[in-house]
Amino acid sequence: MTLSNHDDQFTRMRWDPSGAVTEITNPITVDHTVLRQHLLPGLLRLLAANRHHDLPQAVFELGTVVRDHRNVGRVAFLVAEASGGFAAIRGRIQAFMGALGASESTNLQIEALPDGEGPWLAGRAARVLVNGTWVGCFGEIDPHVGASFDLAVPMNAAEFDMGALDEALPDPV
Repeated sequence: MTLSNHDDQFTRMRWDPSGAVTEITNPITVDHTVLRQHLLPGLLRLLAANRHHDLPQAVFELGTVVRDHRNVGRVAFLVAEASGGFAAIRGRIQAFMGALGASESTNLQIEALPDGEGPWLAGRAARVLVNGTWVGCFGEIDPHVGASFDLAVPMNAAEFDMGALDEALPDPV
């Protein structure tokens, strides 16, 4: 569902809007007042609805967000596991990017994100660049962000811009 709200998209996630936010003129509910700009808040809500299941849990979405009133393709995943951590998510990202044809020995760069940028735990998040172009970010979810979604488990996640990946990487086939 592309409907969301300011609280989930920006306040809880500690993200500023990326360009203009598309508002719903006459929303039926306070939970659906804007078109989403990120996929991760929806994945956190999904995990919260399924918190009664045993760990590990992993969810992903390949979907559309709306930025500056235009549709943009994104892919995101969220993993809740007791033994995760930054090393686990970094390994997943390296495997994901390798499958797309990028590697740290050629055109892939992984750089630390500044503390306080987004839902990430300080010192445990990074941005992904291919040939110097930003394509996504990943890291451990800050426990305060998790708690705002009624989640008290260690989580790591990533979100990528499909258009940026498509432009930065040649067709791997």
